[in-house]
Amino acid sequence: MHKQNRAYVVLATALVLVLTFGSSTMVSAGKPTPTPPGPTPTPVPPGPTVVTIGFDDGYADQYLARDILAAHGMQATFFVNTGVVGDSAHMTWEQLSGLYANGNEIAGHSLTHANLKQLKGTALLREVCNDRVNLFNHGFQPTSFAYPFGNYNAATIQALKDCGYNSGRTVSMGPDTIPPHNPYATWALPSVKGSTTLATIEGWITQTEQSGGGWAQLVLHHVCNNCDVYSITPENFNALLDWLQPRAATGTVVKTTNDVIGGTVKPPVSIP
Repeated sequence: MHKQNRAYVVLATALVLVLTFGSSTMVSAGKPTPTPPGPTPTPVPPGPTVVTIGFDDGYADQYLARDILAAHGMQATFFVNTGVVGDSAHMTWEQLSGLYANGNEIAGHSLTHANLKQLKGTALLREVCNDRVNLFNHGFQPTSFAYPFGNYNAATIQALKDCGYNSGRTVSMGPDTIPPHNPYATWALPSVKGSTTLATIEGWITQTEQSGGGWAQLVLHHVCNNCDVYSITPENFNALLDWLQPRAATGTVVKTTNDVIGGTVKPPVSIP
């Protein structure tokens, strides 16, 4: 009996070991295999951010921007209605030449600031083409255009092409991409008003930077101390350029419209 008892003990011990290790193996087999960590994704560097300072309508007080721009080593694009150059409310040809001598771009905005969508045929071409001819006749080489009121359609785009322009700018749809989604309907930021804070303008630009870069076109009209709904004070304009200047080191630069669009200067087309 003693030997039998010992045999039972050995057999029982062996069974326990089999059950224990077998159970452990089964549990291990049922566990999900840990997934090894994948490679860390390489961050995609943001694209460049280009700011274009655009002045519409050629108002006389815009000439105050000349020295402020020059002091910061920056240039702007001035979109001019040549039919009113030199009257009491608008810059003279001499002043426009002074801006041009500093590297600023002088561009088209139609003869009389007409709503181009309401014009057709020869009337439309006169507003666009002859405005460009006037600029050529005073020593400029206009390649860029801004639609009055930001209004455009297929006919106005064709008019710009027929008159020799390389681009056309809208309003309140930006920022745009680089190169733009459509050079004849480029997107700009909302028009700056007297109520637009400096922080708001800076926010438009930083949002463009944080979205991967792009083309932030600013639309300004008057440079004055709240003389008009659409205005910026000289102090705020200077402060904006102060803020922009060091950003060049991190990829945000100021360029004219023509600098972004490029292309050849096409000959002027006169419409009788």
